[in-house]
Amino acid sequence: MMPTSKLTNILSLLIFLFANTAYSKDPVCGIATGFPPYQFHSSGTVTGFDAEVVRLIFDRLNEPFVFEQDEWDEVVNKLRFGKIDLVTGMEINEIRKNFFDFTTAYYHRYDVVFVRKDDDATQTIEDLYNKIITGDRHSFVETYWQKKGIRNKIRIKQIKSKEQSMRLLYESKTKAAIMPKSVGLYLARQMGFEVRILANPDSGSPVAIAVKKGNRELLTKIDTMLQELIEKGEIDRLYKKWF
Repeated sequence: MMPTSKLTNILSLLIFLFANTAYSKDPVCGIATGFPPYQFHSSGTVTGFDAEVVRLIFDRLNEPFVFEQDEWDEVVNKLRFGKIDLVTGMEINEIRKNFFDFTTAYYHRYDVVFVRKDDDATQTIEDLYNKIITGDRHSFVETYWQKKGIRNKIRIKQIKSKEQSMRLLYESKTKAAIMPKSVGLYLARQMGFEVRILANPDSGSPVAIAVKKGNRELLTKIDTMLQELIEKGEIDRLYKKWF
């Protein structure tokens, strides 16, 4: 039988090595697919405005990190359950504050309801009653409709990506699509068809970088650098590059 002191030393060494490995692991940043011009994949590279913001932050911190790209709902769930360390470009709302801590907001998104320009039959929100449309879970528009008491009159189908959602509108397989204004206009141009905005109730949703609730060390480090970049005008310069 191995002496107790020797066994204790071995266990202590293993614990130290495991802890050191965990500590030295590069932060993993979750980012969505199919959400241009904010977050998407092009020519084998993770790209978009939100991607460049994170790259700039970690470049100035002189620290490595890695992207993990997936469908948006998967990205959010991975952060919630601690499988990744941060998520870029997440809209701040009261529901998400229960699970995540957020940096300073670095821009605002405006959710709107898109319909096809040639859809003369859809002129008001009432025309969407009992129809299927596409949109994100907990979007500003959905929350707004909930408060107005009309959410249950409209069937909102969640789609894996904004690109797929807009394609369904292009193919007339959905009556409308809820998404950020910049994203919808970008995707419609890419697909070669015209859309119009049926409703624009959103005064602007703040967007930030999220970490799992309680991860104050990572949050403070990222937020301090982000605020410095905002003050120097570097985030604004990146924004103008994309929009």
